[in-house]
Amino acid sequence: MKRTARTWILRVVAGLVAGPVAGQALPGFTAAASARQREAERRLFALPEPARIEALHEELTRVPHVAGTAGGALVAGYVAAQLRAAGLEVETPTYDVLLSAPRQVEVELLAPRAIRLARTEQAIAGDSSTQRPAEPAWHAYAKSGEVEAEVVYVGFGRAADYDALAALGVDVRGKVALARSFKGYRGGKSQEAERRGVAALLTYSDPEEDGHVQGDVYPQGPWGDETHVQRGANVYDFVVPGDPLTPGWPSTPGARRIAEAESTILPRIPSAPLAFRDAREILQALGGPVRPTREWQGGGAFTYHVGPGPAKVRVKVDVSREVRPIRNVIARLPGADPDPEVARQVVLLSNHHDAWVFGGVDPSSGTAAGLELARALGELARAGMRPRRTILIAFWDAEEFTLTGSTEWGEQHAAWLARDAVAVLNVDAAASGDRLSAYAVPALRALVREAARDVADPKGRGSVYDVWRGGEGDNVRSYGTRVGVEDGEPVVRVLGSGSDYTVFFNHLGIASLDMIFDGPYGVYHSSHDSHEWSRRFGDPGFAYNAAMVRLWGLLALRLANADVPAFDYGAYGRDVLSYLDDVAAEARARGMALDLGAARVAAQRLAAAPRAAASGDAATDRARTRNALAAERALLEPAGIPGRPFFRHLVYAPRPSYEAMTLPGVREAVEAGDAGRAASQAALLAGALARAADVLDQP
Repeated sequence: MKRTARTWILRVVAGLVAGPVAGQALPGFTAAASARQREAERRLFALPEPARIEALHEELTRVPHVAGTAGGALVAGYVAAQLRAAGLEVETPTYDVLLSAPRQVEVELLAPRAIRLARTEQAIAGDSSTQRPAEPAWHAYAKSGEVEAEVVYVGFGRAADYDALAALGVDVRGKVALARSFKGYRGGKSQEAERRGVAALLTYSDPEEDGHVQGDVYPQGPWGDETHVQRGANVYDFVVPGDPLTPGWPSTPGARRIAEAESTILPRIPSAPLAFRDAREILQALGGPVRPTREWQGGGAFTYHVGPGPAKVRVKVDVSREVRPIRNVIARLPGADPDPEVARQVVLLSNHHDAWVFGGVDPSSGTAAGLELARALGELARAGMRPRRTILIAFWDAEEFTLTGSTEWGEQHAAWLARDAVAVLNVDAAASGDRLSAYAVPALRALVREAARDVADPKGRGSVYDVWRGGEGDNVRSYGTRVGVEDGEPVVRVLGSGSDYTVFFNHLGIASLDMIFDGPYGVYHSSHDSHEWSRRFGDPGFAYNAAMVRLWGLLALRLANADVPAFDYGAYGRDVLSYLDDVAAEARARGMALDLGAARVAAQRLAAAPRAAASGDAATDRARTRNALAAERALLEPAGIPGRPFFRHLVYAPRPSYEAMTLPGVREAVEAGDAGRAASQAALLAGALARAADVLDQP
């Protein structure tokens, strides 16, 4: 065997493959600091143990652990105990927030024949978790009520789908809408149904998206069988996330609470999720026009008609809305730099511990990886290798409701985070497959790709980067948007929403990323998302969970130990220029005159900004670090986007689908045909871009 091949194999075994040339400084590091960093990385990469991660995962998924339940408290206690055992400082801040629980969920087909629907999943042979009875499948925060009406199949329930129905002469007012899951968030589907005068909403998982059309179903394969149900919250957190009764401020003791009727994010129609086996009964009973386009034809072996009727259903939903305590679990590894300004700066690692049922992939694969990373960082600290900056590892509660635990904590600590937070590295779920998918602010894109080059693919296919570049991964939720400049590198999608980075990025202006090892995942938010599913299909052997520990930890240490975090605002500026071209074309298509000249000049200044680099002078590097952090904050508008003041970032915000919207203030005005608002938002955008460029131009 040649020496070079043997060296590479040894590095794969250690979890580290060839990165920058030996002796070459890492971006953001001096040569001396880079050598120390490489030694810390070498030690980190040797620590993750797949068998230990598997054991953690099995314990985390032992019981259902919805936020606000006894199971949720049990898992939070287990997470806290593991973090303390790792030698980290642990706190468990609690908040009293509006949660929701199902008391009764009934759906019955009344005509043309009678059959009870809304059944829960069938048990899976060989998966003991699924043998226990599951509570009714439900939508958190759904309005309680009872509706009897004809059904209309509304495709994916998007605005364009309702427009297509209107073109066919189909009136949805007063009807029950039946919408497919995916291609949008259930809360967005509910809001659109409300706008169209729908009386109640049913959502279901069609096998075209996550069932037998895609491949073998569980337990033969990773896709969902016809009984699996996608639970989830029905809440409009794309308007404002967090406790619906404290919109924009933390739910701390004594905090003001608004009445439920004042909330802009609670739905006003009943809704419930169905399995395909139940939705099929309705779909096969529908008459009316045939599907408007091929996209409307799902995976059922019959022609999809849209109705209305003759299918008629009764929907009865009794879902509580009550204030209950939630519990975040946060571990701290204090920074060791002798300069207190550097030591107090924070790199925040983020996951959530609540799940709709067992949460095999979402979130427990991420929770198990986070706990193993905490153990590894604790061992490094005991070996005298504490990071220069502080690392926080947070496991949020009630993410599945409305990003609640992270939002309340972020709002409570907004001033401190705005001053000291370096970045948020979110891993909602670690592994449902073997190919990396990444979502990040442009300033972090180069860091993610560089780190991926240095982590070995567990299947021996080179590095994680090599596999990533060979074929684009895609999370089944697909909330990131592929926009910006194409550069031949693996795609890093733009952040939308749907996970715990939202308050930190969109509200506080902290550079953020989200990542997962992706793959076929057909059991999202169902009781089949279990330890056994992960063991068989998501990550057999838990090697990719271990790879996520290495990748997550590598990014954390490179940000925590860098002389200057190596943010790339040039990439930001180049992307913004492409967004400006796009929104200008949209304005022209609508016959709207829109002057984006000032924004373009400021974006060009950003595009010319060099990547942040170390100088070797401590004072200079402190200033460069401050500027790198301040540049992202400069892109905020204190008043927020019109109609959505929580979302203050002028370059990115989520749509109701959770897809990312670029230049949201300008784009929403263009889409609304409001030329005056578009002009004022363009001026605010130009000012924000100029502020960011000014910050980076400071000596």
